[in-house]
Amino acid sequence: MFLDPATRGLFPDWPRIAAQTTAALRAEADPHDPRTARLVAELEANDDFRTLWARHDARPSRDGLKRFAHPVVGELALRRQALTVGGAEQQVITVYQAAPGSPSADALARLV
Repeated sequence: MFLDPATRGLFPDWPRIAAQTTAALRAEADPHDPRTARLVAELEANDDFRTLWARHDARPSRDGLKRFAHPVVGELALRRQALTVGGAEQQVITVYQAAPGSPSADALARLV
């Protein structure tokens, strides 16, 4: 999201998603894990990440609406839900669903 400029075009509301993603990383990553430190150091090559990280916002982000700009079917509005994997403390399955009968549901159906 921060290191590949092409990903900006995938999210119509990129500034909001970038802020949420950064706040979720701060809230959920172990600050004492060397892998976290390496990841943050790598992401700090990006000015936007550096600015957001410096705000010290920390909010888990498991559920909510996310918008995607798909190159074939256009904009998709999908509900995101993170499901905890039983017995695997730090693993989640993330599910994206369109509201039944919505333009996004129709667009997803055209993709399969």
